[in-house]
Amino acid sequence: MEHNDIYRIAALIVKSIKSDISEEERKELDTWRDSSKENERLYQRYQNAEYFRERSIRREDGSSERIRKGVKAGIAKRKRRALFVKTACCAAGLILIIFVGTFSFFHSDYYQNKWEDMNAIKAGDSKAILSLFDGSEYNLDAQTCLEVVGEKYAIKDETGTHILYKKEKTKTKDENKLSVPRNGKYEITLCDGTKVWLNSDSKLYYPSTFSSAQRTVRASGEMYFEVSHYENWPFVIETDFGRVEVKGTSFNLRSYQEEKKLVTTLVQGKVLVSSHEIEQKIELHPGETAVVSDNREINVVSMNVQEAISWKDDMFIFHSSTLEQIMEDAARWYDIQVVWLSDDKKNTLFSGELPRSKDFVDFVRMIELTGKVRFTVKKRTVYIDEL
Repeated sequence: MEHNDIYRIAALIVKSIKSDISEEERKELDTWRDSSKENERLYQRYQNAEYFRERSIRREDGSSERIRKGVKAGIAKRKRRALFVKTACCAAGLILIIFVGTFSFFHSDYYQNKWEDMNAIKAGDSKAILSLFDGSEYNLDAQTCLEVVGEKYAIKDETGTHILYKKEKTKTKDENKLSVPRNGKYEITLCDGTKVWLNSDSKLYYPSTFSSAQRTVRASGEMYFEVSHYENWPFVIETDFGRVEVKGTSFNLRSYQEEKKLVTTLVQGKVLVSSHEIEQKIELHPGETAVVSDNREINVVSMNVQEAISWKDDMFIFHSSTLEQIMEDAARWYDIQVVWLSDDKKNTLFSGELPRSKDFVDFVRMIELTGKVRFTVKKRTVYIDEL
């Protein structure tokens, strides 16, 4: 490679890193990449933004000298092979030029703002809004929670226990609403002892006390239920796309309005899933999943139970999931907006695990390590493109 060619290729790589490369320049760079495996290896190495970021934040003093000495030492060890030395010189020159070009980029306002925006996106935590039938509202979090204390509902916080109302003095038609926002989660125990975990962007409507005929709640979003078992006192969950009838069971229910379906995954016990449009009822067995689609048809499909309920255990678990599915969950948990610059990437399959307690920057690293996609963040909008 001639001296001028080194500068040209380095300039193109820097432009590629900055996403500021024209179509004609991209073709020129691709031709160089395709000419040898070593070229492609170098290109992939220096496309790694984290690689440059870690090096660019080192002290600037003496950094160029260290690079120069390292290159010189590397070449000296290979003097016996003239051709290899020439290749090493070219690569070394390429490295040095790219470092010069990218050093200023990674210290620019653009790049610093990009990483500041990404680091500002934090994992969700316990939060909810309780709207009572009498019009009063309470903000709940990890320190301020709703509990059943004896025969009474109460708000418990650092100042003590505050009674809201007695179960026996309320009417079954008095409906309360528990709303969990994006970037949130919450757990509630109903008056019959049933436990409900709510995922981000979910709403649970429940009465202050259940009728003697059946226990009925309404749900929107995603929830995990551990229903207290009572003979001849069924528990019914109504959603926009269908209903679930149980006696004493553990299961996951997902019914987001934008997804236009009800997905029920049974962990333990027995449930009956039905559509609003047809009288058919499907009985599920542990490990099975019923999907009531927008056209009200019911299909039983196989689904990884651990993956379906992983959010309840504060984990992201994906097994051959599409990136579109993964980002739907991430968008609610991190409260972000997703913009697809390449629709082809929506169906890219990924597998992996990550605690949901990790912030968004860790989530991005997990996905980008596959080398399949690239994330760009501006405030709370995430742009996804191909590499």
